[in-house]
Amino acid sequence: MSNKLRVDELRTELAQRGLVTSGTKPTLVRRLEAALRKESKQSLDTNDASVTKKRPRDSHHGDSNGSEKRLCKDSEDPEETHQAEEEVEGSKKEKLIVATKKGAAVLDQWLPDHIKAHYHVLQQGDEIYDAMLNQTNVGENNNKFYVIQVLEADDGGRFMVYNRWGRVGVKGQDKLLGPYTSQDSAIQEFLGKFFTKTRNHWADRQEFICYPNYYAWLEMDYSERENESAVQEKPESAVGIQLRETQLEPRIAKFISLICNVSMMKQQMMEIGYNAEKLPLGKLSKSTILKGYAVLKRIADMIGQSDRKKLEQLSGEFYTVIPHDFGFKKMREFVIDTPHKLKCKLEMVEALGEIEVATKLLNDDTGVQGDPLYSHYQRLQCELTPVEVGTDEFSVIAKYMQNTHAKTHTNYTVDIVQLFRVSREGEVDCFKKFSDTKNRMLLWHGSRLTNWTGILSQGLRIAPPEAPVTGYMFGKGVYFADMFSKSANYCYANSAATAGVLLLCEVALGDMAELLSANSSADKLPQGKLSTKGVGATAPDLSGSSGTRRWCCCPPRTAKRTTRP
Repeated sequence: MSNKLRVDELRTELAQRGLVTSGTKPTLVRRLEAALRKESKQSLDTNDASVTKKRPRDSHHGDSNGSEKRLCKDSEDPEETHQAEEEVEGSKKEKLIVATKKGAAVLDQWLPDHIKAHYHVLQQGDEIYDAMLNQTNVGENNNKFYVIQVLEADDGGRFMVYNRWGRVGVKGQDKLLGPYTSQDSAIQEFLGKFFTKTRNHWADRQEFICYPNYYAWLEMDYSERENESAVQEKPESAVGIQLRETQLEPRIAKFISLICNVSMMKQQMMEIGYNAEKLPLGKLSKSTILKGYAVLKRIADMIGQSDRKKLEQLSGEFYTVIPHDFGFKKMREFVIDTPHKLKCKLEMVEALGEIEVATKLLNDDTGVQGDPLYSHYQRLQCELTPVEVGTDEFSVIAKYMQNTHAKTHTNYTVDIVQLFRVSREGEVDCFKKFSDTKNRMLLWHGSRLTNWTGILSQGLRIAPPEAPVTGYMFGKGVYFADMFSKSANYCYANSAATAGVLLLCEVALGDMAELLSANSSADKLPQGKLSTKGVGATAPDLSGSSGTRRWCCCPPRTAKRTTRP
């Protein structure tokens, strides 16, 4: 069965299980089949030791969907007392499901088809009765979700309440309550369940307070206009058609299709642990991202204080706000307890921030009908001009790239696919006050592929106040490098996803505060200094470099070892 999946589907399945996603298709198939065999064996071993029965259909509570489960205490929500039960349920291979959208909210993907066909999520004005809850408790090895939706019949007059719960990454169990003839009865059921699970009133959710051992509410962004096409993943064949039919210059079109690819964004975020199924990238809210930063800031304050229990608690809070799929691994393996782990999660939240910008921009496309690539390009408000091979400009940049690929980064090689001259709307005016600043250089900036729609549309930005300053080597700021490979490493390209994007920017450095070691307070510059320079072991050889107004300072020679005191 695995060999019938596309490569991107195979990688998604592997990423959800925390497995390596690189390699050829046969390798990916073998890896996934081995994981499925292991899961099947775990399921059989568990089921052999349990007594099972079929959930009855209750005429008052309507359909009760789900497969067989073990006998348990008389509890409406068995996941509270039988955490292992949901793991057994989740280890079974599920059928392919499709999300159905009617109105502002998406119907839960596991609703029965006959319900999806005739019901939608209830909306009254701006009030949408749709709640996704999340709870991660590292110490208790909990990483679970709870879905609550009020459903209204498309022809009106009938209402239902749908609940689904389980461990993140699996279907779990569900219950369908109703039908109700009274809208108020269905809403009261929803409100009661929300309070029971969160200790927060639905009406006060914008001032939500997280309580230990209760669920947290994941805020969704429903601002997408109903009549516009939603940002969605497109198969490779659809992208190929767009490239052939767009009015964009072919090289620009190919680049736009690369950075505005929602499938790529989802895949890359899943590979670093993010659960895009629970909190879809297109529904990310700014407040959720800021909450993620805020928890990381508290974790940064605790690292190094030898309080393991507190770090477990804070890690659970982070994973509750920014949902992850750990499969059935032990949660204690994912405590954020080192500066390196903190930095990785900080980079994840930064990427989610860029994706939040990107998905809003792509959702708001109102450009040329039938030419999405051209619409995306217009929304960037950024002019791209291809730089031709053989020109002086191309040659100087290629030489700069070649000369500053450090010997410590020889585990990969880089070829230029295309150079573009970039002009962002308003950028020239912003830079005018620095145009006469001495010590201007062309410097590199690399970033994940997921980030470029946001960067090109809004520019390079400094981390928000909510972000922990200790996550940045020289404090909060915009980072550049004079060594190409240093910036290239931040693209996180690999053998399976080889494309990377870098900027080569004109940077007004002025007088620099030079540092030989990390200092997270370096953004508080000494009097008279305009920038901070972290002096590394290798640097470009600037002797004989061009200093013209056009080229600023661009090193023409191979990098050399620096002389450090």
